[in-house]
Amino acid sequence: MKPESQQTTTQTKKPLMGAKEPVIADLAEKIDFLEKKNADLDARYTALFKLNHLSQECNELDSFYSQVHNTIASLMTAENFFIVLYEQTFETLEFVYFVDEKDDKPYGIIDYLDYEGSFTNLVIESKQPLLLTPELEQQLFEHYKIKQFGARGTDWLGVPLLHNGLVIGIMTVQSYDEVNRYNEADLDLLTFAAQHVVGAMVRLHDQQRLKNAVNARTKELMAQIREREKSELLQESLYRISELSTDIELDIDTFYSKVHNIIGQLINAKNFFIAKYEQARDTLHFSYYVDENYTGSVGEARPRKLTNFYSELVLRRRETVLLTYQEMLTLHLAGETGKPQADIHSWLGVPLIYSGQLLGVMVLQSYHYKTTYNQQDAELLNFVSNHVSTAIKRRELADFERRSHELLEQQVKLRTLALEEEINHRKQAEKLLKHTAAHDSLTGLPNRMVFLDLLNHAIACAKRKDDFSFAVLFLDLDRFKMVNDSLGHHAGDLLLKIIARELLTIVRDKDTVARLGGDEFVILIEDLATNEEAFDVAKRITDFLQEPFTIDNQLVYTGTSIGISFSNQRYDDANTMLRDADTAMYHAKDNGRGRFEVFDDSMHQKVQNALSLEADIREAIAWQEFIPYFQPILKLDNQELRGFEALARWKSTKRGFVYPNDFIPLAEDTDLIQAIDMQIIEKSCQQLKVWQDELGCHDLYVSCNLFAKQFFSPSLPQRIENVLQSTGLAPHNLRVELTERALLDNADIVLTNMQALRNMGVKILLDDFGTGYSSLGYLHRFPIDVLKIDRSFISNVHEHDNHRAIIRTIVDLANNLKMATVGEGIENLADAQLLQQMDCKYGQGYYFAKPMSPEDAADYIIKKTKK
Repeated sequence: MKPESQQTTTQTKKPLMGAKEPVIADLAEKIDFLEKKNADLDARYTALFKLNHLSQECNELDSFYSQVHNTIASLMTAENFFIVLYEQTFETLEFVYFVDEKDDKPYGIIDYLDYEGSFTNLVIESKQPLLLTPELEQQLFEHYKIKQFGARGTDWLGVPLLHNGLVIGIMTVQSYDEVNRYNEADLDLLTFAAQHVVGAMVRLHDQQRLKNAVNARTKELMAQIREREKSELLQESLYRISELSTDIELDIDTFYSKVHNIIGQLINAKNFFIAKYEQARDTLHFSYYVDENYTGSVGEARPRKLTNFYSELVLRRRETVLLTYQEMLTLHLAGETGKPQADIHSWLGVPLIYSGQLLGVMVLQSYHYKTTYNQQDAELLNFVSNHVSTAIKRRELADFERRSHELLEQQVKLRTLALEEEINHRKQAEKLLKHTAAHDSLTGLPNRMVFLDLLNHAIACAKRKDDFSFAVLFLDLDRFKMVNDSLGHHAGDLLLKIIARELLTIVRDKDTVARLGGDEFVILIEDLATNEEAFDVAKRITDFLQEPFTIDNQLVYTGTSIGISFSNQRYDDANTMLRDADTAMYHAKDNGRGRFEVFDDSMHQKVQNALSLEADIREAIAWQEFIPYFQPILKLDNQELRGFEALARWKSTKRGFVYPNDFIPLAEDTDLIQAIDMQIIEKSCQQLKVWQDELGCHDLYVSCNLFAKQFFSPSLPQRIENVLQSTGLAPHNLRVELTERALLDNADIVLTNMQALRNMGVKILLDDFGTGYSSLGYLHRFPIDVLKIDRSFISNVHEHDNHRAIIRTIVDLANNLKMATVGEGIENLADAQLLQQMDCKYGQGYYFAKPMSPEDAADYIIKKTKK
């Protein structure tokens, strides 16, 4: 489905922005997101509750389907809704529920082949949910010869109903207008609902089939019993069993005894037992046991592991087993069962099955030749077993409900006691609140507020006492984000707790360890005799954190970078000293991590230079100082000019010409690169349009780089479209380049943006391919047109066999995926020729031309055109 158009409001950017405004906006956005997520969870919980309630309480299929429809409609637009059942054995379809504003319900059993090529058949065959937008529908008509059934709609959403891995039907909603559109969230929601509908459907269908079977079998048995002149007794017995099965309040032992008594009036049941099958333990538990040769009680009939006895034979076959002694002996000799008891004359067992679940076995056995069970007895006992199975299952559900009520009552009592305890200990609670306000909730360490108070006190003491010296250690964990991303936040929290506890053992009792937040810790070391004491603490901490930790049975490696600032008369407040320690910590990270650095004035000057450069970049963005330089992209076989890559350059009124390496890293760190990217795209499109009008080069394109975070914004397609409209450049003359990093985060929004750009006509290039994660998965998933082979593989490729192998693999992969390839950084003829021999179509690099100003690029175009 195409993403909805999103209008953006162009705001004039100020040279300097307040630091709090984006933070507040970010917090508001996060709150809105959490509220929406909470609302979605509530809706899902309500729907799940309704569906679970239906699955337990609803006994009629017709009312069940309509209630499912109502539940789905409470979560999403579902004015047009139907459920169709698929019978795989007979290959038939049946629309058991159908509500549609345009089409009439198809009645009766329908041959599956009559709907060949329908969307319904597509979901059944694929076993996968399907969100069918008009665009996808058109593709299916063109490529898969899908036929049109019923009125043409806008969006069609269908999910399979899966039971034991088989499709038993599908559930569908559809829309006929542009207002009510569906998306992936609706698809997930309908799939989620379908998972909870299937069980109830199967149960109700089984119940209906059971009911039909009961009715049919009752009539047949009645006829047989009339022939045997026992019709009145059978009717009374069956009625009594039905009554027992519905009487949930009846004690289970009493129920078994009454069932035994009723069966005994129909069949000789002097020796009778019921054994329940416990699947988790793979055992048989004898719930009821009466035998003339067994003097013990039922409690003494101990549970047993499944073996090769005759009760287990019933469980394996899941059908009634009627045996004479001779037949039992034959099974034993064939190795299928154990040796039968010598005194058994006849044996009859039936499985206890409820909704396809095997509950156990019910058995009659005879030791006298006058009592021989026949097929009619087997059929009668099998019929009775259905009622026994239903009663057993209903009692299990009743026990579960009773335990739930007891648990709820217990929780209410506990909560009442807790409230009383809270009232009686209000002072202790207030004390705890004060402690919580001053300490980190995860580690129990003092928080930033407390630490700053202690640091301000230390600074004041140092100003009064010349011999008082102290230090601040600012710690930031290395690779902590990797722990969170790979093992989860639970593991990250556990790691922080362990580190906090160990830091307290490393420092002295009078020193203070605090957590500022995230993976940042600070330590205040007071009363220093020499600076070496602080260095010793820092070294012990770095040594300790170099050792692996065991988190959730996995070895976790981290480390720390530490910045140290020592007391100095120039410090007047804690924030300044903490800032300097933070600055030193970042220098430690830049110098290799796992080390500590002491703050000095040169670090401060570096920070000041970065702040000054950031301010100048912001002014340069406002003053439109960033311009594109153009590097040609040529066809390797004939060096025909095909396009340019636009590269950002900065002609500063303050600093002169600034090279990319001097401003792009800082621009990326501060997210200012996004504004620079858009400025370069707009100016590049304007320049190419001028060349088209003046030089007639309408086939050339310009390729512009986009920072990864650009693709995380839903407004990106609209901003690109605005640039194309304002400059008059056709979309096929513009290409955008992104790196593999953009494909690894926020994949859904990135995919949506890429699809929108491709639908617009803008081609997409994957830059620096081969240096990142290079996953084949995203090459299949994302709409990428061109792979740009990174210059690190191409530089002097004729001298490196392994580089040639990598390039050949990338080119073959791209050709198989119908993507083009561009070799970057070609600096000599040998590399260009080798790339051409390996079927790389296009190339760029200093061998052909360096990045050029717009004026030089125009001359280059004229020169190439004359050739």
